[in-house]
Amino acid sequence: MTIRTATEYQAALLELKRLITTAPEGDSAITTLAEAIDDYEIRAGHGPVRPDTLIGRLEIEMFNRQLNRKQMAELLGIPASRFSDFLNGKTSVTMSLAKKLYKTLDIPADFILAAA
Repeated sequence: MTIRTATEYQAALLELKRLITTAPEGDSAITTLAEAIDDYEIRAGHGPVRPDTLIGRLEIEMFNRQLNRKQMAELLGIPASRFSDFLNGKTSVTMSLAKKLYKTLDIPADFILAAA
């Protein structure tokens, strides 16, 4: 199954909602339709959008790793107060922090430099 237009996509979403509430668990129609919806969303550029700020990127990293500020600071090897000051905009990224973000979190160096 292939979804080609926005109208077909909207109809597929409605059908998926209906199937989820009425079809028996494990129905292959649900899987097939969900995969077609995913394929359409990828082709249409509906994928997740990465934040364009370093603070936003760090917040996403904390969410994905299920870490609070203190735990993220520990992971980065910096004091929690310094990390908090950075997230609150009170300090800017230092070369030392930039290296830790790059090495520990795999945030691209060019992104860190552009955001600094």
